Amino acid sequence: MARVLLIDDDRDQLEIRALIFTHHGHVVDAASNAVDAIRIFQEAQPDCVVMDLRIPILADGLRLIRAFRGTPAFAGRILVLSGFPADLDGTPEASMIDEILAKPVRSDILLRLVKA
Repeated sequence: MARVLLIDDDRDQLEIRALIFTHHGHVVDAASNAVDAIRIFQEAQPDCVVMDLRIPILADGLRLIRAFRGTPAFAGRILVLSGFPADLDGTPEASMIDEILAKPVRSDILLRLVKA
């Protein structure tokens, strides 16, 4: 299965998603802020990143997308979850992600996308 980095400033959502992914056999690392996300990303070398876009502000999410895609060794997927998916409209970061999903996101859809 995949090594997944989950990023969300809502700790309840982070915990729930971590449990779901772990239950389905994935190895999960989690971060609730941009600083921890960068550190864990570098240490864990995930296959897939599942992240909230505003953590807690849009600029943090955009910065993370650029940092992840700017890492030559990372060829994984970036799945963005957002209550405001239009935040990515017209941004360079929109072309750097694999999927943007409007919250709330069904777990089966998220699991299918991580598996892809």
